[in-house]
Amino acid sequence: MSDVLATIIIPNYNGARFLSPLLQSLRAQTDRRFEVLVVDDGSSDDGVDIIRTDFAETRLHVNKINLGFAGTCNVGIRQSTRPFVALLNNDTTVAPDWFAHAIAAFEDAQVGSVASLVLLAEPPHAIDSAGDVYSVVGGALKRGHGKPREFAAQLPNSCLSACGASAFYRRAALDEVGLLDEAFTSYYEDVDLGLRLAWAGYTCRFAPQSICYHHLSASYSPRGWNYHFNSARNAEIVWQANMSLASRRRHVQARRAFLTLQGMNKMRQGVWRAYAAGRKAGKAARVHIEEKRAHIERIARVSDDEIESRLIKDWFSLHVRKASSALDPDPRGPAA
Repeated sequence: MSDVLATIIIPNYNGARFLSPLLQSLRAQTDRRFEVLVVDDGSSDDGVDIIRTDFAETRLHVNKINLGFAGTCNVGIRQSTRPFVALLNNDTTVAPDWFAHAIAAFEDAQVGSVASLVLLAEPPHAIDSAGDVYSVVGGALKRGHGKPREFAAQLPNSCLSACGASAFYRRAALDEVGLLDEAFTSYYEDVDLGLRLAWAGYTCRFAPQSICYHHLSASYSPRGWNYHFNSARNAEIVWQANMSLASRRRHVQARRAFLTLQGMNKMRQGVWRAYAAGRKAGKAARVHIEEKRAHIERIARVSDDEIESRLIKDWFSLHVRKASSALDPDPRGPAA
């Protein structure tokens, strides 16, 4: 298998009902220069048995303890020796040329990651994500979320980061900037990684013909404590760690306004306690934030101005006018 270019890593937790259609769609790829590795995070359903019985060609690793999304993905990445890796949610299926179009986007050596066009699995297959965008006040959004799939054709061919539902990475770039932040457990880990890649001078290419279908909300509760706590905590850490001191000072007043509106929205939703606890935990993670800042200083090859050029400056239009849900700390939806 010397011609294998990539490892497709599927983090799985109690996703047995989705595994067969997903793995069948990978079998049907027009370009098969990849291997598949399912990393099971201590599932209690029969997903592991399905893989062993029906998909013997699929590599399988079973975590001894539950590691969460980020840790489980990193287990897979560390086991790969291929030039590229892809993270693919267990509640997805992919179009036959999903891999071919994504891997072709790496022809430019500056491309560190590739974002697929992620569509909602249910007809009429509106856009779930066409890559992630990030604003100067620290909010992330799934680009194009909820728009008709045809909307993707008018989007720029680059974005800040690839949504973790279907994200491709150059292994050498990950070796340089590090893997997903396991302290995050889940939510915002893909944006954090995208910002580190940006600081190292890499770009994220959008591949609109690399199509993935996602059963959104299949594996999380949008009103659950973990969703709002982890999202708020991780969003705080990402902004504090990845934005330069000059940028944080420049946008501090706008961020305060954003957080005020966001907090009011959380009260309206009845999830204020989880959100407030997450914000507090993020502010308390000072040691971790300083470690992340020091790491960025070591890997940075571009200026603060270059980073800001990749961010959305009109935060009010992005987070407030576009959609009522856009005041969520992670309105993109979780990555697992």
